[in-house]
Amino acid sequence: MALKKETNQMTLNAHFNRSATDVTGNVTLTAADSGKTFVVKADGVVITLPSTALGLTYTFKNGSRYDGEYAYTVAPAAADGVTGNGFTAAVNKAITVSKATSRAKDEFTILGTGTAGVTGWTFQQVMGTVTRAA
Repeated sequence: MALKKETNQMTLNAHFNRSATDVTGNVTLTAADSGKTFVVKADGVVITLPSTALGLTYTFKNGSRYDGEYAYTVAPAAADGVTGNGFTAAVNKAITVSKATSRAKDEFTILGTGTAGVTGWTFQQVMGTVTRAA
């Protein structure tokens, strides 16, 4: 029983100690950034994902002080798409967070499938409202 408690504590600490990076301007991510949380702290930021690879994960968090402060875009590589969260399958369509629907501390996590095309990235969790670019 004591071993199980210790294991649970270690898992909990690993979750809360994810590496976080503030984003205040446009940025292109690499595979080396996988596992990080990106906290958006500026309006109009574009974050570009690398080509999908199996197991890559990125979390994006709205770092605003109040609702509706920041809009931002997370764009996959041209050959990749994002599925889940009700998105219609299509390649080269960005994830958008608008000022009208953004809330302070909203976040989402995406996972790379390693398969180029419409299923290149999939949502793992979404807290808030995200939409697909037209």
